[in-house]
Amino acid sequence: MQKKKVKMVIKGILLIALFACINLTNGEGRRVTILEEISSDLVTFPQRGIVYLQKFFKGDHTFFKDIKSLKEENDALKEQIKTLQESVIDYEMVVAEKENLKSHIALSEYHPNYSVVIADVILTSSSNWSLVYTINQGEKDGVKPNSVVICKEGLVGYVESVTAHTAKVVSVLDAGNAVSGRVTRTRDTVVVKGNLTLAKNNQMMITNIPVGVTLVEGDKIETSGLGGIYPKGLVIGKVKSFVQKNNPLENEAIAESYVKFDKLETVAVIVNEQTWEES
Repeated sequence: MQKKKVKMVIKGILLIALFACINLTNGEGRRVTILEEISSDLVTFPQRGIVYLQKFFKGDHTFFKDIKSLKEENDALKEQIKTLQESVIDYEMVVAEKENLKSHIALSEYHPNYSVVIADVILTSSSNWSLVYTINQGEKDGVKPNSVVICKEGLVGYVESVTAHTAKVVSVLDAGNAVSGRVTRTRDTVVVKGNLTLAKNNQMMITNIPVGVTLVEGDKIETSGLGGIYPKGLVIGKVKSFVQKNNPLENEAIAESYVKFDKLETVAVIVNEQTWEES
């Protein structure tokens, strides 16, 4: 009888354990293993890709349409920028031409005592011994060899040769150029010569200074009108320094031109038909 009771208890315990196992394997609280997760992803990944492609080909592909639209808009903006840049260039050319014309008129009015032809510098030729400009006015405009060339700031040089529509101008800085000058303050006559070394600094040499005459910094030098081709009273430059030698006959000075030769753009060629003499 006792054995029978024990068997009944054991059967009951086994039955309870069986129901517990069934509940653990089928219930909502069961935890999924890593292996099951990987297996599930491998199965569902292709399915998700297929679904995405189906959506894309059904109309969910505005991304590429947006790229095309942005490209067209960008091309249009580039074209507008190009047009604006061309307009700015045209405007700047008009302004430059206007300023150039104003400088021509101003230069012509600045020297009312002379008949002048206004010209633009179109080429600069410089070397260790010369400084020559080519201008865009020539024989057909009244320009001749030895015509004197000036600008607002003073003497530029003289015309060496001409063609029908151009001329070559030798600068006062040129080593082969010499001008008879006068010291405005003392009225003494000197000679102003181009110099290879000084030309780089827009300067010239002053020689033939009369004995006993001392030049001071800032003294203005102008053309004397004696001999040569230059009329009287054209500004050559100012004294930069004075060098007194043991032999007074060798005293010399350095003159600096008021003309900015490295920025020279417009000049006036004197075309008066007359011989320059001291008055």
